[in-house]
Amino acid sequence: MNIAILIDAENVLPGHADLIFSHAQKLGDVVCKEIFGASSALSSWVAPVLKYAIHPNLTIKAAKGKNSSDIALVIGAMDLLVRGGIDCAIIASSDSDFSALSVRLRNAGIEVVGMGTEKSNELWRTACSSFVVLQNQKPSQSARQESSPQAEAKQGGQRQQAAKKPARAVASTHEERIAVIGKLISKRLESHGGRVQTSTLFPSLNQLPEYRVDRQGSGKKPLNYLTSTYGDTFHFEDAADGQNWVSLPGVEPVEPSPAPKAEETPAEAPAEPAPETPKPQSEPEAEAAQQEADYVTPQQVTDKLVAGGFEADIARQVTEIFADSTSYRAAYNKLRSVFGNTAGRDYYQQAKEILTANEG
Repeated sequence: MNIAILIDAENVLPGHADLIFSHAQKLGDVVCKEIFGASSALSSWVAPVLKYAIHPNLTIKAAKGKNSSDIALVIGAMDLLVRGGIDCAIIASSDSDFSALSVRLRNAGIEVVGMGTEKSNELWRTACSSFVVLQNQKPSQSARQESSPQAEAKQGGQRQQAAKKPARAVASTHEERIAVIGKLISKRLESHGGRVQTSTLFPSLNQLPEYRVDRQGSGKKPLNYLTSTYGDTFHFEDAADGQNWVSLPGVEPVEPSPAPKAEETPAEAPAEPAPETPKPQSEPEAEAAQQEADYVTPQQVTDKLVAGGFEADIARQVTEIFADSTSYRAAYNKLRSVFGNTAGRDYYQQAKEILTANEG
């Protein structure tokens, strides 16, 4: 069976390349390999393009929001249909806009295999002959292969360590996942006296695969997800200071301690001298001191993202994008441009949650 691979570079991460091509080789002979995207998206695919000899198709967006790459992929698919000689088309994308293309190819007798993330909707899945879920993976390492003896020894040690400690499978059902998440929350509460701010939970939760899968699948914001899922298990409260707290059942809220009552001074006792008033800072001095206290280095931001579950390379790229952007909206658009619509949106939401977790 002759296979054609069509990749939407703006919607699929380069770390999925190995899975795409290994699956294709199991189906038959790959006779056509095409990838479509703008320069910002194709630049991250350089290593897989060289490794698998993929033909890149550069698209130019005349204005923001235009789907030039999607249209180019459709044109490429129709060219293959007219030319003939293709038995199966693999379309690597999570974009349901390709549903009509899949139906057209199948009506012409071409089998269509869709490949996308778990968030791909049912319209796109059912429009294909079969659908393969692309699990989150690290970016392809093809461009960073080392041939030195030290590098080979290091890689060999990493492979042995991975063999000794196999990766834990993520719980497959909602009930199993919320049990794992609840256990982590209980353990954290027990180690902190039974009561913590909800924002301090998120870095640990973001490193838990069950939390990422279940919370993202619910479509709810982190706090709404916790309160709706665990409202009967834990106690959630809004404190007077504006912070959100979670506690074990039966743990009383911690109220601020009242100020000690001043002791009365006997009439005959001499009055105490008034404390010396500190010299007030000038407005520029106070502003400079506050800016110094609030300053966070890019490395500190990267470390926060890594602690929150990001891969180191991705964390550095996300940090640079946030630093170069004038607003959250600008950062959101840039992330989608660099990593693709789905991955960019996910990275933005997760990064914003981590970076704003302790604000307020």
